[in-house]
Parts: sequence; C-alpha cells; structure tokens
Amino acid sequence: MIEILDTTLREGEQTPGVTFSVNEKLSIANLLDEFGVNIIEAGHPKVSDDVFRSVKLIANQGYKSEILAHCRAKKEDIDAAISCDVDWIGIFYCVSDRRLKQHFKSDLENAIFLITNAIEYAKDHGLKVRYTPEDATRTEYDSLIKVSNAAINAGADRISIADTVGAMTPIKMYNLIKKLKVDLNINLNV
Repeated sequence: MIEILDTTLREGEQTPGVTFSVNEKLSIANLLDEFGVNIIEAGHPKVSDDVFRSVKLIANQGYKSEILAHCRAKKEDIDAAISCDVDWIGIFYCVSDRRLKQHFKSDLENAIFLITNAIEYAKDHGLKVRYTPEDATRTEYDSLIKVSNAAINAGADRISIADTVGAMTPIKMYNLIKKLKVDLNINLNV
C-alpha cells in the first residue's frame, strides 16, 4: 500500500524567503486533506508560538489525514506535540559519528538511549512514531542499522531514511533501501 506524507508545511518553510502565516498553513492543510494526503507534517511546535498555534489548529480540524509534528528526541518537544493533539510525531536525531562527536559531544550508545527513551515516552502517550536518523545517507551503515533497529524495538512505527543534504542519486537510494529492507527488523508483509 502506498501512502503519501506531505512535508510542505515544515520543509516548504525552509526555503529561503518562504514563510507561511497561520491562515496560509490552514489553507494548505485543507487542500492536502482534500487531495487525500495520508499524513500531513504540520510543523515543529517548539520552533515558535506561531508554529505551535498552526500545528494545534491543523490537528483539530477533523481531517481524514493524520497530523504529524516534527520533534527532537526531547521530552519537551514531545510534550508540545501532545498538547497540539497530533496523531504522529516525527522524532529526528543524527547518528553519524562526525555529528555525534562534533555537535552532540556524544557517542552512538548515548544517542540510542535518548532516541529509544523519546520513542517509548511518545508511545506511552498514545502517539504513532516515525524515527528519522537525520542525514541517514551519509551515516555509517552499521550505525544506521543499529539505531534503526533500536528505534523499531522501542516501538517506532516507521523509519524515515533522510537524504538531508541531497547527496544520493535515485539508484543509490534504491540500493540503500533495498539493503536496509534486509537488515532492519521489520515486517514487510504489512
């Protein structure tokens, strides 16, 4: 079964010079729901008060589409998403060796601990969870497998493989996904 997850309301605003008002976000969400998008990624509620208000407004429209809030692997981000009444959260955390050392001053084991705790906390609060190992296509493959399987075991409903900087070609992405399907603890008969 093919499903569509649209990220216009979050990714679209990352385009230089693009900012949507709360009313524009609601209009876009209305069109996405009308079109039949399965999941609308409404935004990251901790970014600003306007984003929080728009995510909450969109989540309470009674759409057929499910609503997802983007979150860091932090309890306060998940709590903000919970208070917005979303169906899903998308937890992101980069686990490449370079980013772990330079940005987080951490290692893979600590990252897995934070990620799995965040997933379990979200699941305990009735949310569906998508985990994204940010910059997955440049992450060491063994680390990508280890964190993704840990996320699955913690209850993640989906793993999203992000080509954060656009480093992949279509055939390289195809080959990566093909390999991941073999090495991840997932049920492909769903």
